[in-house]
Amino acid sequence: MKKLLFAFAFMSLGSVAVMAQDSTSVAPQTPTEVQGEDQDKGTQVAPSELPAPIQTALQGQDYSGWTVASATKSEKDGKTVYAVELKNGAETKTVKFDAEGAIMKEKE
Repeated sequence: MKKLLFAFAFMSLGSVAVMAQDSTSVAPQTPTEVQGEDQDKGTQVAPSELPAPIQTALQGQDYSGWTVASATKSEKDGKTVYAVELKNGAETKTVKFDAEGAIMKEKE
């Protein structure tokens, strides 16, 4: 009988200890999560706030018929990168520029 009472008390205390743990804590992000998510998203920029060299490049022949849907500004390897989403009817594409208006090539 003592063993049964001891086992019941042990199980009761064990379940209370499990229920008492804080489940609202936030898991820390790893450095790759921060770089992969937040860095790519950047901050929204109005098309009128894009640097003049980028605005000039967007008015060239390569982008005739395309309109700026959205633009984001982010930092990558210590350089400012602008990701501009362009729309032409149902088509969309994203072009990345540096602050001088040069198109950034994607790393493979």
